[in-house]
Amino acid sequence: MIIKDTETTLETIGTIQDEAQFKMRTSQKAFQILSSLYSDKALAIVRELGCNAMDSHIASGQPTRPFHIHIPNALEPWLTIQDFGTGISHENIYEIYSTYFASTKTNTNTQVGMLGLGSKSPFCYTDNFTITSRHLGIKRIYNAYFNQKGMPTISLASQENTQDENGVEIQIPVKQSDMGEFTEAIWKAFRFFDTKPTISGGSVDWTDKCDFEGSFWKSYTSLNQSYAVMGGVVYPIDTYKIASEHYDIIRKAGLVIKFAIGELDVTPSREALMYHDWVVQALNDKITQVKKDFVAKVEDQIKNSDNLLDAMKALYLLNNQWSFLNSTLISGKVMWKNIEITEPRKSIKNLCQNNLKSYCKRVWGRAKWSESEYASLDSNALWYVDDIKRGSIKRTIAFIKSHANSNISVNLVDNTGMVALIKAGFPASVFIPTSTLPAIASSKASSGKGNTRPKGIINLYEVGYGYRQSWEAESFDLSTGTAPKYYIVKDTKGWEFEKMQLTSKDGKVLMTIADKSSLIDYCKFAGINMSDDVRMVSKNNAQHIEKLGSVPLSDSVKKKIVDVDWEAIQIVKNISTRTAQELKKHKLFGQLSDTNPLKIFVDKIINAIKESGKLEQIKNYIRTDEKFELTFPSNLVRLIYLGSDNWQIGVESALKAALEMDNQ
Repeated sequence: MIIKDTETTLETIGTIQDEAQFKMRTSQKAFQILSSLYSDKALAIVRELGCNAMDSHIASGQPTRPFHIHIPNALEPWLTIQDFGTGISHENIYEIYSTYFASTKTNTNTQVGMLGLGSKSPFCYTDNFTITSRHLGIKRIYNAYFNQKGMPTISLASQENTQDENGVEIQIPVKQSDMGEFTEAIWKAFRFFDTKPTISGGSVDWTDKCDFEGSFWKSYTSLNQSYAVMGGVVYPIDTYKIASEHYDIIRKAGLVIKFAIGELDVTPSREALMYHDWVVQALNDKITQVKKDFVAKVEDQIKNSDNLLDAMKALYLLNNQWSFLNSTLISGKVMWKNIEITEPRKSIKNLCQNNLKSYCKRVWGRAKWSESEYASLDSNALWYVDDIKRGSIKRTIAFIKSHANSNISVNLVDNTGMVALIKAGFPASVFIPTSTLPAIASSKASSGKGNTRPKGIINLYEVGYGYRQSWEAESFDLSTGTAPKYYIVKDTKGWEFEKMQLTSKDGKVLMTIADKSSLIDYCKFAGINMSDDVRMVSKNNAQHIEKLGSVPLSDSVKKKIVDVDWEAIQIVKNISTRTAQELKKHKLFGQLSDTNPLKIFVDKIINAIKESGKLEQIKNYIRTDEKFELTFPSNLVRLIYLGSDNWQIGVESALKAALEMDNQ
């Protein structure tokens, strides 16, 4: 990839007496730094070597040919990435693999490589890997390793004639504990490649069902992030770097936007974009095109759906998730083949003559499931028809409970409702008889003395659902069971953790644990997994699991809680993150002096948000009894937050007022 160079113009005053250019000294430390650029080592290796393989195919005139990956497994614990491109000559391989920042691809935008670092990426994980090059009838195997002085080295191990086609094969040993991580990395790295690699040694599910797509973009409602794709490599788009009018579509639509090689600039690790002005402009221009195309695609799908259900689901999604698109359908009457579907859930209710119930897992309250007279139109909603005389509702609820992690919802109709929906345009194949659901075993009262718990078996209680005060009981065998990391004592007065408090550095009480929900969020803040690591136990049984290594949760959390500055907490509670980001990236912000109170305050907001980290999870529980005094003139606060219905106007007014303070 061609790297855009910038010209620097220097103005000098007086005569330069002497000068010296900066240099880099090769050393073990220097190479270790260059080999440790990556935050995700497995992903970096498969991405960099995969891109090199793809570049080799492009250079050899076969851009659509897949390269090959061998996934590490228990019998063959190595990762192999093999291409069938140009191969590398003996003369060139030493230059390519032993010279950092040397690349043969910096003068072309047909290939992804540019910095000469990707071929060395295996060194971030291992200190030894092999390179096999087949070039013009000769097969050579090389070892790349750190020598006794800790310097990266490459040496020829063997050479023989071959009739195999040209190409390069990289093989890296992988620890058994990391095999799953490398398999996932392969999916992450190549899921948006036009030509997927062939796979051996394991399998990768390349299922790629998007909701909408255009000529250079796709939308996945399952994604919680939008991405730019350049040369097959995926880069997350920072929501706050783009124009504010694109904020919603980037955040909600799960966009994957393709860019030509060279249209964007990336960090040396190839893990993120470099947000130069021209890169930001390129992103904004493409997103503007996507939005125009997106509206047309969604509206066409609604109007041209093969059946009424698909049309209603598309409209429901448009109304609820993509209302920011300013679609003409949202404000007007929506028709599908002469049937009005402007309010799809209401239309379904009327068609069924109120003989419909929708069931799903409840996300709040004490009950584990909820019932509604309006159909669910989510993508994971199932449709059942009641074909048995009694027990359909019990079977449905049991089915939902057994699939609690899948967030499945069930729309249950009677035969009359099903016939009406099919007649209106629903596909008959969507309806499943409730008789296919597992029957519920009848419960009979027990008689006799009952069961007594065997010796050595005690009850532990897991957190279960956060919105229920009760805990779920489970049997625990003291002789064979693995004790939980932490425990809470249950006694007649309740559980001891209610007395726990979160305090700031200066002793202010910020949070008191009063219920199970606040306890769960508190543990998230401390980095503790409640479901896996914490159990409640009776006072009498605490001594038993303590002998097995469990420790009181109250003592542990006190040690794990991060010190949080009281003012930082108040900032996160009271100041809009988005407003602070918009202030900082505004063109006037850069003109403020370093001592300007507004500049100091905005930087403080952003730093506090970064430093507080998981504080967001518990901030709704934190007390804010004390009045928070802002440390710059209150007139600027009013301009930003209170002075205008349009907050962007308020931001600019505040910045202009701050500039005047510098000029006084």
